[in-house]
Order: sequence, then structure tokens, then C-alpha cells
Amino acid sequence: MTTEAIHGGGDELPSGGESDSAWVVEEASLVLVEVTLNAVAEMGDLSLTQLRVLLTVDRHGPLNLSTLAAHLTMSISAAGRMVDRLEGAGLLTRLPAEHSRREIRIETTEGGRETLGRLRAARRRRIGAALERLTPGTRQALARGLQEFTAVAQDEDDFLS
Repeated sequence: MTTEAIHGGGDELPSGGESDSAWVVEEASLVLVEVTLNAVAEMGDLSLTQLRVLLTVDRHGPLNLSTLAAHLTMSISAAGRMVDRLEGAGLLTRLPAEHSRREIRIETTEGGRETLGRLRAARRRRIGAALERLTPGTRQALARGLQEFTAVAQDEDDFLS
């Protein structure tokens, strides 16, 4: 693929500093977001907001409603409505918290994990097809770099919130 195809113009790839690297990573992230959106559209049974709630509970759960709302930067009532819909679809469950009878713990159900598994499989197929076009050395370097990036980004409080 040419630089023009990647960037939609005749610009050359940035070369150098931190902001240039951030630009390249941001461009790659847009491709991955598009892959995700296409996989979600292929599944057809979840809205993007519902997917975001399901992914958040799966990655960070079990959560109470206020913590979930904070992760999603939405109101507690909006998060509650999303949980209601996903619980009705069998993707999330609410259980009493072990430490408090008043608090509810929200968890992903087996059906929710299966749904996310189908989404991830669709993403991996698309990503794998692109990776096959890279040399083995480039694939390995990319994987190592992304592992390092992920570890650093997850350590940064401001990055994911």
C-alpha cells in the first residue's frame, strides 16, 4: 500500500520526533477502529454504546454501576439503562456484591463472552490478513512494539480515561 493510499493524499510519512510517532500510531489506530466498526456491523446485534459497555465490564469487571459509569464517562442512569438492555439480552448479569447487600455487581455472562469472542475473531481475521502481507521480521517488530505500547498506555491513568 502506498503512502498516498494510507493517508489519502501525497504526504510523505513523518520522520522523526515524538509527535510524528504519535501521528503514525494514531493513523494505525484509525485502521483498527474501522476494523472494529466493520466487525460490529457484521454482527449486527449490538449498538456501539452497548458494545462499549460490554467491553468495559468484560475488561474491568465485575463493576458496580457508579464505577462503570465513571469508566464510560456517562451518567449513572444512562449506564443503568445500557446494563438493563444488555442484561435483557443475556450479555450481562447483576448480582449482589459480596461486601454490601445494597451494592450490585455487574458481570459479563457466558453469552456476553461468546459475543465478544465472535467480535474478536472477526477482528483477528481482518488483522491477520493484513499481517500476512508483512515480512516476518516486520510482524515480530510490530507485535513487540505494540506489546510495549500497550503496557505503557495501561499504566497511564489519563490515557484510557
